[in-house]
Amino acid sequence: MKKLLTAAVLAAASPLVLSVAAPAAMAEDKADAQLEIPAPPPGKGQVLFYRTGGLSGAALGCAVFDVGAEDKLSSLGAGKYFVLVSDPGPRSFTVKSLETKDALTLEIEEGETQFVRCKIKTGFMSGRADIAPSTEKEFREKHKNPKMVDAEDMSEAVRQTNYPG
Repeated sequence: MKKLLTAAVLAAASPLVLSVAAPAAMAEDKADAQLEIPAPPPGKGQVLFYRTGGLSGAALGCAVFDVGAEDKLSSLGAGKYFVLVSDPGPRSFTVKSLETKDALTLEIEEGETQFVRCKIKTGFMSGRADIAPSTEKEFREKHKNPKMVDAEDMSEAVRQTNYPG
């Protein structure tokens, strides 16, 4: 009788176990679907800029500029990214906010993709944009479902790389 009762309990519980396990397996499949980052064009290097998400500074953008340029390359909203294709060599970038300006210089290598994180830190009156070198591992850990910056928030050159056609 105990065997029959155990079999009945297991049979009744198995649809419940399957219904709980199926969404979890589907979520794992989604998490495994990673953004494919294309290689830079021949003779070029590239930088993937991204902004971490979160509530701190959520309403603020992280406007990325070439040092000395008035026109921005792009603005990064929370959880967004964009790719900048560049000639090899040194290149300096800056981010600006109401309270501060931060800069970063990279040595862009042919055939290489570098990663740069923008983070909005707490400031006195508003958030302070901060950029720093990063890694592909950190980018993928911070962005389970990365979203490209909207086309209207990019310069023409950056738009052509990220929205070809």
